[in-house]
Amino acid sequence: MSRQKEFEREEVLEKALEVFWCNGYNGTSFQNLTEGMCINRQSIYDTYGDKHTLFVEVLNHYSEKTSALLREHFAQEKPVKELFRIHFEKAISNIGTDPKSKGCLISNAALEMIPHDAAVKKVAQKSMDDLYHIFLDAVRRGIKNKEITSPQPAEALALHLVNTMQGMNTIGKTISDKKRLLAMMDAALSVLG
Repeated sequence: MSRQKEFEREEVLEKALEVFWCNGYNGTSFQNLTEGMCINRQSIYDTYGDKHTLFVEVLNHYSEKTSALLREHFAQEKPVKELFRIHFEKAISNIGTDPKSKGCLISNAALEMIPHDAAVKKVAQKSMDDLYHIFLDAVRRGIKNKEITSPQPAEALALHLVNTMQGMNTIGKTISDKKRLLAMMDAALSVLG
């Protein structure tokens, strides 16, 4: 595939992502997709097959992009606790400034489609597994550097932080009170020691 085609495909996926993110899978019509993606119905069928195949590709695209950004963030040479605080604060800022209260696309898809959609479940599991391993690597680095002093195992701490992050994304869809979300973050990060 030529670089131009790859770019165009990514650009179209970004447009589809926004449509699905705002409306959910069931709330998205082909009319929404053709308008949002700026392509005709036949082009969607020719390129992606159907709405569900497009949705799964959008979820994979979102998951890969998000994981890459997160890996880059936690690869920085800063104290691990500071990196977690920056990550959580950025998420809270996004929650507070998103007028559509979209939350996390993967969490939204999981809540809407699982358990009856195996393809969506597979993408969601991989995405959560990626998040867990990125957090786990960071926690282990913090323990090794003696920055994280919690007696809890690294695996439990990473799961706790994943749970808090996803909980904030879900709660943030209805509660955008930054003060409450920051309190949730502070409580979660205090467990690190």
